[in-house]
Amino acid sequence: MISKYTKITLQNGARLLLVPMDGVDSVATSVMVGVGSRHESRSISGISHFLEHMVFKGTRKYPTTDDVNIVERIGGLQNAYTDIDITCYHNKVLSGDWELALEINKELALNPLIVEKNVDRERSVILEEMKRYEDEPAAKAEETLHTMMYPGTKLGQRTIGEVDSLKSITDKDLHKYHDDWYMPNKIVVVIAGKLKTHPSTPLRTKNLKLKSASQNSKLTDQVNEWFGKLSPKKTDYAEVVAENQKIPLVAVVTKPDAQQAHFFLGLRTFSRHNPDRFAWNVFNLLMGVSFTSRLFREIREKRGLCYQIRSASDNWDDVGGWNIYAGVATDRVSEAVRAIIHELSKVRDQGVKEGEVAVAKKRLTTMLTFKSEDPEFMGEFYGRQELFGQPIITLDQYLLKINAVTKKDIDALTKEYLKTETLNLALVWNRGADEKLHPLLKI
Repeated sequence: MISKYTKITLQNGARLLLVPMDGVDSVATSVMVGVGSRHESRSISGISHFLEHMVFKGTRKYPTTDDVNIVERIGGLQNAYTDIDITCYHNKVLSGDWELALEINKELALNPLIVEKNVDRERSVILEEMKRYEDEPAAKAEETLHTMMYPGTKLGQRTIGEVDSLKSITDKDLHKYHDDWYMPNKIVVVIAGKLKTHPSTPLRTKNLKLKSASQNSKLTDQVNEWFGKLSPKKTDYAEVVAENQKIPLVAVVTKPDAQQAHFFLGLRTFSRHNPDRFAWNVFNLLMGVSFTSRLFREIREKRGLCYQIRSASDNWDDVGGWNIYAGVATDRVSEAVRAIIHELSKVRDQGVKEGEVAVAKKRLTTMLTFKSEDPEFMGEFYGRQELFGQPIITLDQYLLKINAVTKKDIDALTKEYLKTETLNLALVWNRGADEKLHPLLKI
C-alpha cells in the first residue's frame, strides 16, 4: 500500500495536498472549507447547506447550471456536501481531466454568482429536501439524538436548518456568509490519484512554502494562481462544547404513519483528536459493524428483533459520541433496548475476546485497503486530517496503530465510556412518550 503525500502551504494560508496513487487512471479533486452548521447563528441556521446548493446555479466563469455541470458531460462525477464543520466540493475524473475538475471546484468554492432570482427557487428545493428527511424515520431519529445531546449549542443545530431560518435567508445573507467564512486559512485543496511526478523539476512559483518538491510544477502553479491571491481573514468563532450530562435521557418523536420503530442509543465519548480513537474503531467494528459483530449476531440473528442494526462514531474538535441504530417492531422496542444495553453491560463487565479483536483488526485493515484503491477515499482521508488540524498520519501509519490495539486497550475504554449517566435514547414511532422507556437506560 502506498500512502505518500505532499503538502504545500501557500503564503496566504491555503493548503494543497497531493496524494499520488499507482495503478489508477483517475483523479479525485476537492476543495474543503472548514465551515458548516456549527458556525451559524440561529437566525441563519442552514445557510452553509443553502450556500452549497446555490453555487451550483452558476459561477463567475460558468454562469449557468448547465455550464457548472461540465464535469458530468465529460463522464466525471461531481458533487458537494455540507456537514457540521466542513463543506466540500469534490469531483472525480480521468487523470487527463484534472485541471477542468479542479477549476470547477475552485469556481464553486470561490466565485459563486448567487443571483437573487435563483434563491427562492432553491429555497423551495431545500424545503422539499427537509420534508424528505422528515419522512425517513431513521434519519429523523438520528437527528433527534444529535440535537438532544447538544441542546442550546451551535453544534446541536440541524445541518439543513429550520423552516423559519431558511425562509428568511436572502441573497445578501448568502454573499456575506461566503465572504466571512470562505477564507484561505480555512481551505484545503486535495488532488489524489494518477499524478505525474517530476522529482527534478523545480517549482516556478515563489510564494509557496514547500514541504516536499516531488510533484508536477504545472499543477502546483495552477493551484497557487487560483487560490494564492485570496486575502487572509480572521474569525471570532470560538464555540467549545463541554460534556456535563449526569442522567440518561429519552426523546420521543411521534410519527403516526410509521410502520416500524426506529431508535438510536447514544453515549458520550471523546473528540477527534483523542488517541483513544484507534482502539475505539476496533471496538466499534467488533460491536456493531456487519454480520460478525456482537450486536448483529445477538439482536438480529439470535433474537430476531430487527432487520438492521449498526453502530458508528461522531467526533468533533471538542466532543464526540458513539451510537447504535436499530429498526424494530413497535411492540418490541423495550425488548430491543433492553437486549442492546445487556450487550453493553456484558462487554463492559466481561471485556472483549482476543479472537474477536484479531478478527476486527483484520477486517478493518482489509476494508481500508480496499478503500485505498479509490482516489476519492484517499483525498478525504488526508484532506480531513489537514482541515481539522490533526497531525497527518499516512494510511500505513494508521493501520500500524490499528494493529497495535490490544484487548487490554479496548477493555479499558469500555469501562471508561460505557456509562449509564451518558446514555441517550432517541425514538421515532407511531406512539407518544412511554414512561417505561427511561428505566431501561441502565448499564
